[in-house]
Amino acid sequence: MENTLTQGTPYKKIIRFTIPLLLGNLIQQLYYTADAYIVSRTLGVEAFAGVSSTSGITSLIIGFAQGLTVGLSILVSKHFGAKDMSKVQTMYVNNMLISLLAAVLLTVMSLFGISTLLNILQTPSDIWQYAHDFLQIIFLGIITSVLFNFFSNTMRALGDSRTPFIYLLIGAVLNIFLDVILVKYTSLGVQGAALATILSQGAAAVLCLMSIRKKYTFLSLKGYKKQINKEIIFSNLKLGLPVAFQASIIALGVIIMQYAVNDMGTVAVAAYAVASRIEGMAVEPLRSFGMAMTTFTAQNYGGYKYKRIIKGVHQCLLISIGMAIALGVMMLFGGRQLTALFVGKSQSEILELSHTFLIIHGSLYMILSFLFVYRFTLQGLGKSSIPTISGVMELVMRIVAAILLVPSFGFIGATIATPLSWIGALIPSAVAYFIASKHLKKQLSSNEVKNVMREY
Repeated sequence: MENTLTQGTPYKKIIRFTIPLLLGNLIQQLYYTADAYIVSRTLGVEAFAGVSSTSGITSLIIGFAQGLTVGLSILVSKHFGAKDMSKVQTMYVNNMLISLLAAVLLTVMSLFGISTLLNILQTPSDIWQYAHDFLQIIFLGIITSVLFNFFSNTMRALGDSRTPFIYLLIGAVLNIFLDVILVKYTSLGVQGAALATILSQGAAAVLCLMSIRKKYTFLSLKGYKKQINKEIIFSNLKLGLPVAFQASIIALGVIIMQYAVNDMGTVAVAAYAVASRIEGMAVEPLRSFGMAMTTFTAQNYGGYKYKRIIKGVHQCLLISIGMAIALGVMMLFGGRQLTALFVGKSQSEILELSHTFLIIHGSLYMILSFLFVYRFTLQGLGKSSIPTISGVMELVMRIVAAILLVPSFGFIGATIATPLSWIGALIPSAVAYFIASKHLKKQLSSNEVKNVMREY
């Protein structure tokens, strides 16, 4: 129980849990960023644009799997907070079965849909083949992504964010090494970058499994057939599927915007892609603090520490808002230089468009602070339908922007779409959290109030 988040000062526990989580998420972003960078510098801007244009599609498919494993881990955290290891073990077995079945289904469906998706998105002809070749290998390796995320999210649900970070770091180093070898010194091209990604994720997944078997002896697959239970599977799916659909709904909005940007030509595609890559790294601190609230909330909810949840949310928001301001300033003064790292200083049009994107988004990162903290806290409370509604709002706002803003304002219209989607998603999340916090306060017992007063 040394990893429990139910004791100690909330913000200290949250920060301690978030730091490895943040570093791990940054490294996970590095998987695709390293692919894009090495492809750009080795194969050219067209290959870079082709690989980068797949981000929406990969988020749609792999994001679904990642969201599913996050949702499945909620009850693991809750039972761990309640110190019920028998139920934690049962959840682990049933969640693994769900994850494996999801991996098989997603692999089959995605492989047959690559060409259709690229054609629907009107991917420019000069980058179409690059995108197709990259996706083909990535989708063949979906199982590695699913297993790594399942094992790592299980460990995080138990309060251990450090071990997944270590294995992500090992995987990232391996990924960069394989990228250089397979892209620069073989004829695989962009497929080499994709192969490097799935091989490194597979290695990280194996390391996570070995660690779980050694460190968490109460998590065992022995006698797993007797532990598989349809009611538990359906119960866990009620939490896992909404989070998975939320991730895919958000990704669908990204795909819609990618469709709109593709119609502007390769320069716009490259500018939008590189700016999105940079922002993906930049907002990870905000996203990671939000993600930490899922585990923090679920463990404390299982331990009936309702007042502690509310206190943790307030403290996490203050930290996240401060980081949002700092990140916005960084985008304002360093966005152009960051873009140049990917495409070089000679691509003046790409640099200008990308910097505009980063300035507009960076000035509104504070919205993301509230959105991430509220959304992930609600997931930890088991209210996974609300984040899904939030995701639908994001999608609606992106569709509206694609229809109304992009035709009139071009690249600027596409850039504004994302902050509008943040605002749309925040509204239901904020309302739902306000209602949930009121409910938590009503559930407080007089004994818990006394204990909280003594603790703080």
